[in-house]
Amino acid sequence: MFVQSKVAVEELARHYEQDSDPAYEGDNLDCLNYYYGHLAKLIRQRHPQTGRLLDVGCSAGWFLDAMQGWECYGNEIAGLYGEAARQRYGDRVFLGAFEEYPLRPEFFDVITLQDVFDHMPDPIASLAKCRYMLKPNGLIVIKVHNISCLYARISGRYFYAIAPPSHLFYYNEETLTRILRKSGFQIIDSRFMAHVLKVRTAMIRLGQGDPKSRRYRVCRALAKSPLANFKIKKNLHDVITVMATRQ
Repeated sequence: MFVQSKVAVEELARHYEQDSDPAYEGDNLDCLNYYYGHLAKLIRQRHPQTGRLLDVGCSAGWFLDAMQGWECYGNEIAGLYGEAARQRYGDRVFLGAFEEYPLRPEFFDVITLQDVFDHMPDPIASLAKCRYMLKPNGLIVIKVHNISCLYARISGRYFYAIAPPSHLFYYNEETLTRILRKSGFQIIDSRFMAHVLKVRTAMIRLGQGDPKSRRYRVCRALAKSPLANFKIKKNLHDVITVMATRQ
């Protein structure tokens, strides 16, 4: 599934500079680190020797922090987050769209695209670029929302991941693994990994839709309650992580 009207890269960059997600206002790093820690462990199991890693859509560099000991690089389109990452990783963080990232043939051992592949206006070209920059048998990791999960089917058009112009393409396990194989990768792992989130985030997600509805009012009220910062673990199969190697 995809958004019919494509958005220019320059327009997307302006959108990300102005965009904010009310579900993640405040400090959410400890929740993000739950997933980052698990992913870092999986990568180290697949690649026990340290090497060069590129995190596309690296935000403020939080996942790079989880890969200590590696030679870490980042790419971030949003200047505010990108500058924060550059404060720690210097020129190894490139500010701009991935389409503009300098080509480095067979340079990286691992490339990760977490919550960014569904933002890319030309996913086939992006995968070709990743393949070009990976070493032979190099590892690519893609994390996206699963448009076929039960939660998405029940939510319909109110599924929280349907958010153009940020999300332009929508994948499930079948379509994501198919596009990787057609782009010259071999799938080695595909899984639904648990996440930790605050009650506030869950309530805002569940309350999306008609502001006049009872569900909306109840969820927004709970999002402001004393329980709002309580953390819960969730795995609704709404997020899929696929690992593949360059062939």
